Amino acid sequence: MSWTGSASDENQDIFSRILRSPTILFSIILIFVYVILSLVSGDFFNPVYSAPPNLQVLLVQCNPCILLQPGWPWTPWTLVTSIFLHAGPLHLASNIFFLLIFGYVLEEQLMNHVRWIEIFLLTGIAGNLSFLTAYALLGPDAGVFGVGASGAVYGILGAAAGLKIAIILILIAGLDIFAGGGLFAHIGGMIAGIIIRRAWITGSEEKPSIN
Repeated sequence: MSWTGSASDENQDIFSRILRSPTILFSIILIFVYVILSLVSGDFFNPVYSAPPNLQVLLVQCNPCILLQPGWPWTPWTLVTSIFLHAGPLHLASNIFFLLIFGYVLEEQLMNHVRWIEIFLLTGIAGNLSFLTAYALLGPDAGVFGVGASGAVYGILGAAAGLKIAIILILIAGLDIFAGGGLFAHIGGMIAGIIIRRAWITGSEEKPSIN
């Protein structure tokens, strides 16, 4: 009887830890937002492009709207809301897949869920800002709609792995291909993650040796 109670307590503890994981929490949020937007737009495979125009203006980081339309309202919150939108089920699944891998690694390194969430949001915003900058310089060649968590995922990768390992993983696994494109957002997010790693994770440990 005592064994059953111990096993039950252990299962509850595991379940509780899973629910407290920011990696799981944000994966659930990404799925929930995708399902809701799919229901609103009536299109499961292209919910962003099929969403009502007013909703796109409120949620999507639309580069032409910001940079080319005279008098178009500036909506800075789309730098955050667009992180949680995805163009299709493959785009969503690939981002969640890599988030689960690198998110758990970063959790183990940080042991601080608030800091993990800060890194996710900061690197996601950094990725979006780099996307906007690329559009200002290159025009439509940089992309039109900026959506997806891949900038934040690359930021998590950079913060968890550092520059050398991040480059090796990208080259071997082709993460940029499977993350749905968005090269400029990926680069911006990863650079922000690497900088954060240096400042928040390894900065106090990596001290120059004195010979």
